[in-house]
Amino acid sequence: MIRALILLTVLATPAGAQSVFDRAAGLYGSATDPAASCTTNPHHLAFMAAPPHAIFTWAHPVQDHVGQTRAHARYDILAYDDSSITLRLEGQDLHTDSGGQAIWILRLTSNPEGYCWGRTDWPDVRCVEPAVRCGEQAPTS
Repeated sequence: MIRALILLTVLATPAGAQSVFDRAAGLYGSATDPAASCTTNPHHLAFMAAPPHAIFTWAHPVQDHVGQTRAHARYDILAYDDSSITLRLEGQDLHTDSGGQAIWILRLTSNPEGYCWGRTDWPDVRCVEPAVRCGEQAPTS
């Protein structure tokens, strides 16, 4: 159902208009961590319609929240609107204080252009790990 909705949304987007997926896709670096910056270790964000996934790929492997090294992360797309995408990290074992699985919200930002992360169990104003869109000079491998 969600797959069909995403595909229909992308296909139904008027010419010249961009979906949240079109606007979010691209190359990013951390706004706060020099080791993950655009010049040191940028990551690419891409989307698949079937099945609906967000794919993050780093130029060089990074450590995740449990200390494992990875160069890719895949998230299931659960919902979206014009400025955010709600995601669940595949293979994630992180839980909320109430015991449920952590559900992430990628929120697009405009100044600077990029995104930050929220969660469904956090206040709406909390947005961490800001990433900025990289310019043409960023390495891609």
